[in-house]
This record gives sequence, C-alpha cells and structure tokens, in this order.
Amino acid sequence: MLLLALAAVFAAGLGGCGKKTRPVPPDTVMPAPISDLRYQLDEKGVELSWSYPRATVEGDRLPYRIEKFELLRAVIPAKDYCPDCPIPFGPPIEITAESGDKGKVFYQETLLRPNHRYVYRVRSKAGWFVSSDDSNTVSVVWDTPLLPPVNFRIEEADKTLTLHWQPPAGLLDGTPVSDPIQYQISRSTDDGETFSEMPGKLIETLTYTDRGLRNGKAYLYKVRAIRLHADTVAAGMPSPSLSAVPRDLTPPAPPQTIRVVASASGVKIFWETVAEPDLAGFRIYRRAANSQTPVRIGEVGGAGLSFLDAKPPKGRGLWYYSVTAFDQARPANESTYSMEATYNEE
Repeated sequence: MLLLALAAVFAAGLGGCGKKTRPVPPDTVMPAPISDLRYQLDEKGVELSWSYPRATVEGDRLPYRIEKFELLRAVIPAKDYCPDCPIPFGPPIEITAESGDKGKVFYQETLLRPNHRYVYRVRSKAGWFVSSDDSNTVSVVWDTPLLPPVNFRIEEADKTLTLHWQPPAGLLDGTPVSDPIQYQISRSTDDGETFSEMPGKLIETLTYTDRGLRNGKAYLYKVRAIRLHADTVAAGMPSPSLSAVPRDLTPPAPPQTIRVVASASGVKIFWETVAEPDLAGFRIYRRAANSQTPVRIGEVGGAGLSFLDAKPPKGRGLWYYSVTAFDQARPANESTYSMEATYNEE
C-alpha cells in the first residue's frame, strides 16, 4: 500500500503541474498492524474486538491519534467457501475511533445469515496516507442459535457452587437438534453488571462446579449451549441469570462428657470443648423424663464450657441435659445433641 502511494506521488511530480503534494510518511511513523483481532459469538451475532494501536511499525510511540478504523468484511455461503481462494472483501466499513478508546475497541454485527461464513480484518487510519497494514484474519460461520438450557439450578455448599441444567429443546426456529452440544458458563461478581466466561474448555456434561469461592458472597451465573456442526459453531441463547451464595453447611461435632452438678444457685452443666476452627458457641437443652423433645434453655458464646440453669424444675423426677455446638455460618450450623447427663430432683 505504501509503495503504491509513493508511486502515485512520484507520477504526479512528473506531470509538471508545480503543485506540491502532501508528503508520504515513512515507515517509522506508520502504525503497526493490529494483531489481536478476536471474535465472540452469541445468539445475537458476532462481536469483534481488538486493541487500540499504540506503536509504530518500528515500535516507537505513535506521534498522532488514530482517527478511525476500516473493517474489511466478506460474507460467503458456507458451502462455497474455499480456504485457498482470495477473500472477496466488500467495501471497508468505517468505524470512528472514539476519544475514550484507551484499551479495547468493540464492534458488534447482528442479523447474520445462517450457514454463511463471515471473514474479517481491520486496519487503523490517522489520515489520508497514514494507514496500517491489514490485521490478522478471523473467520466464523454463523448458524441458527439454540434455545436456552432448561431447569437451571444451583446447589450451594462450603466455598463451592454446583450448577445443574438440562439440554435446550431445540433451535430458535423450532428445529430439533441432533448435533453434538457443549456448554459455556458465564459468571458475574458485580450484581450482573458484567458477565465473564469461565476459563477452560467448553463443558460436555450437564453440571459444573465452581470452587474456591467466598462464603457469604453472591455469584450470578448464565449457561448457554454451543452447537457443533461440521465447521460451524453456533452459540445458543443464554439461560436467565441465577444467583447463589456459597455457604458452610457442615455442622461442628457435638460436645463430649457432659456433667451436671447441683448447687444452691441451681444446676450447673459442664462439657468439654470442640476442636472446630469456626466454633461460635454452645446451646444448652433440658428434657423431662416423659418427653422426647429437649427444650433449649440457654446459649453460651465463644469458648465457654459451662452454663448455670438457675431455674431448674421443681418437684421430684429425672431431668436430662444435653449440649450442642454451633458455628459462625449465617445461618449457623448446629451439631447434633451431645450424650445426655441426668439430674435427679429429689
């Protein structure tokens, strides 16, 4: 491209009109070609992205601002595509470079035609003569998207969320699907403002476990089906977003060796501590001999190992005391009852 521009300037000089033309900038100020053109498919179409140019072909900082981008686009029926043939690009699509473009540039194209291949390149421009070479090429085949997966649900556990779903009913146009289907998970940690795809390969199963999460924090998820048909990759419609909160669901162990001692101030209950890192305290229960259900009579926080029942039941008979441990989860997980200690009111 640069050689053609130089030739044109030289030919104009031979014409002898005497009018000076705008000088052609040397390679040292030409913007380096964009090398990270990428695409992302969804049920609406394709979104292209690339980095805003920052350097010349020599690696120096650009001495001017990029004014616009030219997007080269070719649309080819999938059955007619020839990987070794010249690409029939149409007229460039001009995209104005916004003043706020300091990182990524995005361009979305919708209303794509099913079973057609879309091929893209992009170049940056800073004036009539200042134009980069073409970027890398991206090529994608668009096909009718799948409906969303169904019966999407999330199982909460300690620092873990497990997603479950069922396959979509078919394609958006009602056609059943017999091609292989994989799944893509997206997650949001900012109340659904932005969703990011989970790293790794597409999922072939109907479940996904997200580990290493923070208990008590809300996470939002979407799942979409990806249809694999020959060289076609068709992204399906996403499921509705679903929120879940990982939480500790494992109760601590119950206290051991429960003892009761009668005193002038009441009945004092003692027990041994529980080795749990998130222990929050203990709850004390009392049961009458003719009852199957213990009644909670108090709670001790922290590392307390005793409790005074200042108002024990009056009258003769047997009474049974037990203790449980509970942790710091919200809501708290409570252990099973300890072995009961007997108190005989005489």
